[in-house]
Parts: sequence; structure tokens; C-alpha cells
Amino acid sequence: KLCQGLLTVLRRTCLETLRILSRDKRVLGPVATKDGILTLAGLGRIHVAGHDGEPLEEAQSAEEERAVVEALKCLCNVVFNSGPAQQVGANLKLAEGLCARLHSVSSSHHEVGLFSLRLLFLLSALRTDVRGTLRKEAGAVRLLTDILERTLDVHWVGPYEATPPNPEALPISSENNELAMEALKALFNITMSDSSDE
Repeated sequence: KLCQGLLTVLRRTCLETLRILSRDKRVLGPVATKDGILTLAGLGRIHVAGHDGEPLEEAQSAEEERAVVEALKCLCNVVFNSGPAQQVGANLKLAEGLCARLHSVSSSHHEVGLFSLRLLFLLSALRTDVRGTLRKEAGAVRLLTDILERTLDVHWVGPYEATPPNPEALPISSENNELAMEALKALFNITMSDSSDE
């Protein structure tokens, strides 16, 4: 158990350091490769076609979850700051893996869901080809709509009508507010007109 704990802490510490370094566009060459993105995706437990990431299980330790979150943060920085990483992410269908992750992540893994949504937003913002794939093949519009309905506690009374919020209900939590904003940003990108230019 001690050895496993040390490896987990070491992994998280290395990822924290890499996350800081990944803000510098000049040093991203080694990370913005297929191997680099696959390594980070594996540590972030994102399923990539032909390469399996470990599933995120409810029983995982806080340290393991912290490492997953750090890997997702690294991916966000690398994708944001590197055109080659964006291309690799598109080639590996990273966005589709994120959709699969978002179907299964529970509310007890808030940061995992948040940074998965943020990475999905970045990929859909920076790659027009990813938008079409998400819209047509990955079912992302329905997925993001479901996340919004769940996060905002929407109850439908008809196909186009939701019940008004209870005036005595508590305001939306800051965690749910973060999730709703990231889902809305990604949904905006994915539903943008195909005719829009870059």
C-alpha cells in the first residue's frame, strides 16, 4: 500500500509540474505528440479508440482522483496552447472519449466532470471538424442538454415547457454553476452553423 501511495503522489506531483510548464507554448513540443497526448489521456482515464484508459470508479482514492484532474488540466493547457496537440486530439478522437466519460461520471467527481467539459469546450472551439463529429456522431448535443437539465434541476411538463423554479428553492450551487457554464460553452460551439468561418 505504501508503494502504491508513493506512486500515486509522485504521479500527481509530476502532473502538477507539467501543468505549470504547459502554460508556456515554447516547451510543448514533446507533449503535443501522439505519445504525449495518449499518456495524458491515459492518466486522465479518457478512453481513446484503440487505447484504453482505466474507467473512473467510485471507490478510487482522493489521491488517484487528484491525479486524474491534474492530467485533465494538463490536457486543457496543452490543447489550448498547441496547434499540433489540437490536431493530435482530433486524430485520436479525444472529444468522443470525453463524451463517453461524461456519460458515466457521477456528481461526486465534480472536478473530473468540470475539466472534462472544459476540455470538450476547448476542442470544439479550436477545431471546426471536431464540432461536426460531436454533433453528428457522438450525440454531444443530447449529452450536454442532459447535463444542463440535471445540473439545473429542470423538470419538463411538456415537450417545450418546463416547470417554473420553486421560489423557495436555494440558489444554484457554485459547483453546478461551473458545470452549467462549461456545458453551455461547449453546446454553443457544437451547435454553431456549419457555414461559419474560422
